[in-house]
Amino acid sequence: MNKNNRGNIRRVRKEDSKRIWEIRNSPIVRQNSNNPQKISLANHNKWFEEKYFSGKNNHCFILEDKNKRLIGYGRFDFSENDNAFIISIAIEPGCHGKGLGSYLLAESIKKFQIKRDVLAEVKKNNLPSLKLFQKNNFSICNEDENNYYLRYSNLII
Repeated sequence: MNKNNRGNIRRVRKEDSKRIWEIRNSPIVRQNSNNPQKISLANHNKWFEEKYFSGKNNHCFILEDKNKRLIGYGRFDFSENDNAFIISIAIEPGCHGKGLGSYLLAESIKKFQIKRDVLAEVKKNNLPSLKLFQKNNFSICNEDENNYYLRYSNLII
């Protein structure tokens, strides 16, 4: 547990798959996702294994509460097309509004020591997510009718 009692941030483990699936499939998380459909556990497990445990340049960090219960995750998935990491972050709905998403994002970035840009896509009606990214030094770089597109630059020059 950290000094702020907000939780512990660690790298993902294979046994985290089911809990991540549960959070991802909650209605509010799906509503704010690019893919709002429910996903089966079998499909999720296959995707999870391939994404984070097959040697690809993708990274996932977990937020655990004081009881070591997984309550959030932050994914950094490398995009060859963008030459950047695409972030996806989710917190268990019962823990929303407590600053945990911002904490998870800030601490994940510190642990990851990113040497490339990180991109985020936020639905325009999801102001809490927009605020958490802006609080953590992401800047809006583009927008369309539905979304804001944000960038975090931490390039070493």
